[in-house]
Amino acid sequence: MIGTNLPPLTDFWTMPAAQREWLLLAAIAETHAWHYPRNVAYRRMAESRGVGARLERQDLARVLRPTAQTFKSYVGTVGAFPQERPVAFLQWLSDQLSIELPRDRWKRFRPRYSTLEKLLQDFERIYEDFGFEVTTSSGTSGRATIMVRDRPTVDLAVECFVQATLGVWGVGSAHNAIFMMPRQTRIAMARTARFGAERLGMQQAGRAHFTIPFPADPDRVRIRTGRTFRPGWQGAFERRIGHPFARWMDERVVQPRAVNQTIALLQKARQQRTPILLFGSLVQLHALSQELRRRGSGEGSGQPGNPMILPAGSLVGTGGGLKHQYPYTPEEIRHDLQAVLALEDGQPIPIRDVMGMAEANWAAPQCEAGNYHFPPWVYVVALNDDDEILDGADVIGLLAFFDPLGGGSLFPSFFKTTDQIRLRNSTGHSDAQLRCPCGRDTPYIVEGTIQRVDLWDEAGCAGQL
Repeated sequence: MIGTNLPPLTDFWTMPAAQREWLLLAAIAETHAWHYPRNVAYRRMAESRGVGARLERQDLARVLRPTAQTFKSYVGTVGAFPQERPVAFLQWLSDQLSIELPRDRWKRFRPRYSTLEKLLQDFERIYEDFGFEVTTSSGTSGRATIMVRDRPTVDLAVECFVQATLGVWGVGSAHNAIFMMPRQTRIAMARTARFGAERLGMQQAGRAHFTIPFPADPDRVRIRTGRTFRPGWQGAFERRIGHPFARWMDERVVQPRAVNQTIALLQKARQQRTPILLFGSLVQLHALSQELRRRGSGEGSGQPGNPMILPAGSLVGTGGGLKHQYPYTPEEIRHDLQAVLALEDGQPIPIRDVMGMAEANWAAPQCEAGNYHFPPWVYVVALNDDDEILDGADVIGLLAFFDPLGGGSLFPSFFKTTDQIRLRNSTGHSDAQLRCPCGRDTPYIVEGTIQRVDLWDEAGCAGQL
């Protein structure tokens, strides 16, 4: 079984960098050897680049696949709408996974589905004994990344969310969590947040709240964004009726309800003196700040114009970036948030971002110094323009990662992204003088250096719900 020789994840935070590198390189080689004979798409790619069943260190960069294409490649073989060709979709999926999907069950699928959501629901039901959880990217291009997870890999994502993101932010079971996202969705970040709240006991104790009142399945997100429509009369209906109605609902119903419920929950937390984790996209949080300002910037907190005072330990988390044209910059949005929300000592509420993507079974949260820290069990590198791994403890290039545990038995999680970053203390190049001021001895992205280098697709998971 993959990863059986690795220590518990908690041990990675304290082990020396050299030991961590050695363990991860061995696990990467083991992961490659296991998936190579079983995964058609991965083996085809590796062979085309001259890599065989044994992975040598000098060949690491050759087995990286682009995040923006790998689990969206169904578009080129099946079409943008897998629900119209379920069997072809299953064939594509079989090539992407390292486990066998019993083909005698394919006849139980319908010849055609009205929505992608219904196809994915049937896939999970028909292969229920595999414990599959299908997640997607936010799909702002209209063509969502489709990721198949199982119970072990979902548990890993949740553990990473609890240990890395919430741990770095200092959030625990004593907090109330307010997520400005839907409870019912396949979008990876929202699902992980829900499961993470359950893991910490927040859900059971009534301390986790999801304030977007309607489900966000892939079809609803696609139609609302208005960039990809189905062919024929269905597409005409989506374009002329579905899209305008979805935008109207979002602006007049969904967002106002989410904002009003969030404000009510913030006020309740103030009364109970319970620290808050408030998490959402920049656009959603900006709508909240604008409504708080309209109400006097701190309703129930004192004189009009004063910020709403929240208990010590509260913070705001953001994710997903800005995924469409928006008249305000991230810096302006954060300024507006801190103008209406503050802590008991009078300081503006801390705002921490998190970097993630549907293909990654991890997220990199900002620490108190503003830098983005990777979980120490992920081997992180930067690539130059020739797709070669850059040497050095302080480099600028395309982010790439090898996560020997992230794909479990389903696929090797070795990906190159479309994010250019400044990476310090990448795995194998630790320099004590470049350690983050927060003190954490992990690879990190320097604050303010994440740049999208092309328009292949969205990177985050939380920006469009």
